[in-house]
Amino acid sequence: MDKIFIEIEIAFSDLTYDLIYNRLYLNGLTSFLEENRKIKVYLTRGESAISEKITKELREFDNIPEKCISLSIFNNKDWNNEWEKSIEPVYIFNKLVIYPSWKKDSIKRHNEIIPIQIDPKMSFGTGHNDTTQLILELLCTYIEPEENSYMLDFGCGTGILSIAAIKLGIKNAVAIEIDSDAIENAKENFEVNGVSEYIILYKSNISEINEKGFDIIAANITSNVILPNLGEMYNKLSAGGKLFITGILKEETEEMIINLTKYNFGLKELKQRAEWSAFYAVKQ
Repeated sequence: MDKIFIEIEIAFSDLTYDLIYNRLYLNGLTSFLEENRKIKVYLTRGESAISEKITKELREFDNIPEKCISLSIFNNKDWNNEWEKSIEPVYIFNKLVIYPSWKKDSIKRHNEIIPIQIDPKMSFGTGHNDTTQLILELLCTYIEPEENSYMLDFGCGTGILSIAAIKLGIKNAVAIEIDSDAIENAKENFEVNGVSEYIILYKSNISEINEKGFDIIAANITSNVILPNLGEMYNKLSAGGKLFITGILKEETEEMIINLTKYNFGLKELKQRAEWSAFYAVKQ
């Protein structure tokens, strides 16, 4: 049977781009196609209630004109091929380059740049969104291979943070995710990037794993997942362990700082870009 998809297409301007992105993100959508000043989102027919909710919120809360939003139904849309039209390599401090396989021959190459191949699928973390870039910049700055050898990637998506950490010198990582499609995508990406033997991958939440004593925990999720789990993250970090979190909206920054202090984390750096905040804190 043909699979039925729903396409939400939203025309944006410079003024509405962040509003639209944030609305999609807050509804749990993290994979988009962007072309010709339009953002496209693909959902299955079973997710029709989400599509209706998003379009209503865009109109009523974000004042996106109805003429800028359209819904389409189609069969067997190969949206990964659609992604290929707009995905370009992303460079992080000229230290990492994240690229899709079809751009392999076009990336800059020198001895100090670390290549990471991520083909876009329906899971989060291709390096093109601000939150992933922010946390990768923090990892590039603060990972110390001689001191940091064990990392937890909480909500791993594509597995990009685990891959980057291993390539930056971390010896071993545990990656956890609750989405089945993301688990399969992460597994593929670990193999493609030659890091599978260094990473244990679980379909699990943080409270369900036995591992602890991590030197680093990295989480690019949302505040409604991070805040209830700060105690778990604190308990699973080693003394002086490093916490890197993002997916936090700027207006949530003060609440996050209050909660980091509450759980005895010392904030070392706050980075912000567009509508997002990223935090580097240390277990005290």
